[in-house]
Amino acid sequence: MTHAPNYLHTTEPKEVQVRQSRARTFRVFFVFMVVVLIVWISGCAAAAVYLTTTLFDARDDILNAKDAVEQFEFDTAEVALENASVSLTSATRVMPIVRTMQWVPVIGSSIESFADIIDSSESLIASFIPLVDLGSDLVQLSGLSASYLKQMREGLKPEVTFEDLSTETKRSILQRLEASVDNLDLLVAQMDILQEEIVFLSQSVQVGPLLSVLNPLAQDLEEMQEPLYLLSIAARILPAFAGLEDPSSILLLFLNNNELRPGGGFIGSYGVLEMYGGDIAHLETTDVYTLDRAVEELITRTAPEPLGRYNATSNWFFRDSNWSPDFAESSRQGIELFLEEVALLPEGSSVPAVDHVDHVIGLTATFAADLLNITGPITVAGQTFTSENVADLLEYQVQYGYVNDGLLEAQRKEILADLVNEMKSRLYALSSQEWPQVFFVMKQALQEKQLLLYSTEESVEEVLVRTGWAGSVESSTVDTLLVVDANLASLKSDPAVARHVTYEVYQNSADQWLARVSIEYMHTGVFDWKTTRYRTYTRVYLPEGTELLSVDGSWLNDKTQNPTKAEGPVDVVEELGLVSFGTFTSVEPGQESTLMFEFMLSPEVVSSIESGEYDLTFLKQAGAQNNALTLNLDFGKNVTHASPSEEAGQWGDAYYRLNTILDQDLQIHVAL
Repeated sequence: MTHAPNYLHTTEPKEVQVRQSRARTFRVFFVFMVVVLIVWISGCAAAAVYLTTTLFDARDDILNAKDAVEQFEFDTAEVALENASVSLTSATRVMPIVRTMQWVPVIGSSIESFADIIDSSESLIASFIPLVDLGSDLVQLSGLSASYLKQMREGLKPEVTFEDLSTETKRSILQRLEASVDNLDLLVAQMDILQEEIVFLSQSVQVGPLLSVLNPLAQDLEEMQEPLYLLSIAARILPAFAGLEDPSSILLLFLNNNELRPGGGFIGSYGVLEMYGGDIAHLETTDVYTLDRAVEELITRTAPEPLGRYNATSNWFFRDSNWSPDFAESSRQGIELFLEEVALLPEGSSVPAVDHVDHVIGLTATFAADLLNITGPITVAGQTFTSENVADLLEYQVQYGYVNDGLLEAQRKEILADLVNEMKSRLYALSSQEWPQVFFVMKQALQEKQLLLYSTEESVEEVLVRTGWAGSVESSTVDTLLVVDANLASLKSDPAVARHVTYEVYQNSADQWLARVSIEYMHTGVFDWKTTRYRTYTRVYLPEGTELLSVDGSWLNDKTQNPTKAEGPVDVVEELGLVSFGTFTSVEPGQESTLMFEFMLSPEVVSSIESGEYDLTFLKQAGAQNNALTLNLDFGKNVTHASPSEEAGQWGDAYYRLNTILDQDLQIHVAL
């Protein structure tokens, strides 16, 4: 019998062969995919390592640029920024590889945000370069060497100050600063964007080590952000105040907040300052009564009623012009009364005067004391002024000391002009190491409304209002509250009177939304040459539509003129887009007294509360000290979020409670 060669082999079914073929294909495909995955992971890992390295390099270069600028080595700073830009460009090139991990649940959601940060960092570096150019140009224009400026930074007192520079040099510096406005604004905007993106990214727990690369940079950016923001503002307002293009006429108001008035303090003295091209062309100060009394027989304008009622002032003089708590409105009124009185001066009068006013600067005694903390004691006319005694010593000199010195009454505030000039010279002579302290004091004074600015130039005034330097009564929230005191005929008693303001919101039994403002006055002084019983005409400003219900603690006059303690009238006035309730009260030395206003909230505020969102702006009075503030707001339903936050132990109920110090305007947001 004949057999085939493979007759002993069993022939497999065709479908088995197919399965085996598929298995081999799958194994090959699986191995291939594993290899691809390993290659992909290796590539992504390499890209991530490269990305991290380049970002570290970029961060180091940016910090090196910052250090170089601080050492006035602008060429070095520019090279460092270029290197940082190259590093970020390299990082951008590997981002497509990193983006392939976007589908990975753990890290994918953060990759695009991180890419945005790299893009913003590139834009930020591009914005930094014009700033470096600005610094280089300003140094060249000043004519000072980098080595000399370094020595000043290390504490050397300057041999040449801004005051010593030529008029042409000052003008060139101001022109260059003015030309940099757009670049500075762009830089600040880019820094804001980058900060927001880093904050957003930091909220993701998937960021890991990548964020640690940018955290130090973010901290440095935050440190740089504020000085650059201030520089951008200065670039917009300094040229106008310094008289870059045309002579600038500035009215200086020396606001004695030891005698608090609505616009910052009693205008005890004033000055006329004329600037041109950055130079002080003329500066003269004098006692406000020198002007007022020179024309008092000719003034017929009627003073605001409370001034006549509680201050025996029937006519409205320049010294009382700052009756509005809004410094812009107060300044406009002051300019009008000042120029009106100047026009009435006899020909050839020696009273300091100008025929127009472009800007107003208000300075309180608190601000003067802060500056003396920097300059140290100043001795003029045989008197040594310190931060502790400047207000009292000036007041004593102008009230009594001039007699002992043999001066005429009209000369009694010449000592102020001497003090101003010496302080200006001391500030100019500070080393650059001490400049940050000056900037901090000025910024704090502007925020706390101890230094106030106004400009008749609309574009400049808009900048001042936007930055909060104008002392304006501005609010963008549904609820607004401002408490304003006016010391009327109680000498310089304000430092002896502590205040505690409490604001309460609640519903009554009829489900009406009510509120209460209580102002507690604590007179810690005694009767002496500058202190007496405190007499104040107090106004509370609230949103239009607020309805007054009652006032407690109002007096017809103080105890000497109102022994029966009869209640006083309450004035209701609509102004500044708000409604004010004003009345008189008084407190004796060593005693306490509380003035309380109760009212129905405006319909808009009620609607806001019932919708679950409540916003309040609590404005600080210009010139006021940093007084205690308590908020106790009962909304009838749980508070879910609040800013500023309550203390942790007070969370989870229907009340919003806050105990703080009102050192500047305060915004509160409560979600219900």
